[in-house]
This record gives sequence, C-alpha cells and structure tokens, in this order.
Amino acid sequence: MIHYLLLPVLLFLSAASCGPGEPATTDPAATTGREVATVILVRHAEKEAGDDPALTAAGTTRAERLRDMLREAELAAVYATDTRRTRATADPTAAAQGLDTKSYDPAALDQLAGTLRRNYTGKTVLVVGHSNTTPQLLNALLGSDARLAISEEDYGNLLVASVPRSGPGTLLHLHY
Repeated sequence: MIHYLLLPVLLFLSAASCGPGEPATTDPAATTGREVATVILVRHAEKEAGDDPALTAAGTTRAERLRDMLREAELAAVYATDTRRTRATADPTAAAQGLDTKSYDPAALDQLAGTLRRNYTGKTVLVVGHSNTTPQLLNALLGSDARLAISEEDYGNLLVASVPRSGPGTLLHLHY
C-alpha cells in the first residue's frame, strides 16, 4: 500500500520543484523560467518470446500495478512504441486515465524528447519503451550522457524525469 501512496507524493514534489529562492507551487505558470514537464519512463513489462510478443501473466500483473500506482497522477498523455508488449503495458494506465495511447518512433527519440519538452510543461506524461530506448530517451530529456543500463531481465525501473523547457533536468529513479 505504501508504494501506491509514495508515487503520487513524489510526482507532486517533482512537479512543484523550483529553483533556489523560487516559491514552491503546483501552478506551472507561476514557475516562470523553471517550468517543467514530468515524464515517467518505464520499460515494457515481462514478455513472452518471439518477434512481437505479448505480455506474460507476470507482465500483465506489472502493467496493472503501474496503472494502480499512477491512478492519481493526472496524466496528460501516454506514449508507447508500436509493439504488443509496450502497448499492453501502457494501455491499462491510459484507459484508467481516459486517454488513448499515442505511438512514437523509437528511432526518433530526440524528436520525442523535444515534443515532450515543448508540449507538456506543467503536465505529467507516461512513456513506455524498451531496455535500449528508455535510457536513450532519458538522456535526451535530461541533456546528459548518463550510462543507465537496463538488462533484459529487469522490468521494474520507474524513472521520473523533471524536464525543463531548456537546460538539464533531474531524475528520480524508483522501482515498482
């Protein structure tokens, strides 16, 4: 139960973060100069074998856990690559939020990062990707070259990036 309460609190703190000397607020217009988008990145949940596999039973459970954890997050958008495993991970959360899952091209991560930076200031977005694309997108969002690696067996990373319109962002690395 604590996990379900912790994430909304952390998202609130992330969205309300401001630079030194600026008042803490949840009003994005009041944080002029330090307006941020909150981008939650996860790798797809556990998958079957094959070219475009479905989720395993454990993967379905993890996707439902993600949905439950983000229930109070008030997402503005949910993005996933056009594969069965990413969409099956993203769709329960999108449906619970009354949203459609938007597709993105994993070969155009810089473009997606720019879209997220420009269009979601003051909002929270979920992006479901892969073990190789999620760290690349995180680097593009944060303006860093961090060497986060996600192994083929690791499905539990939940990365919360606070992304300003320009300049480097910050990261909160959780597990679910």
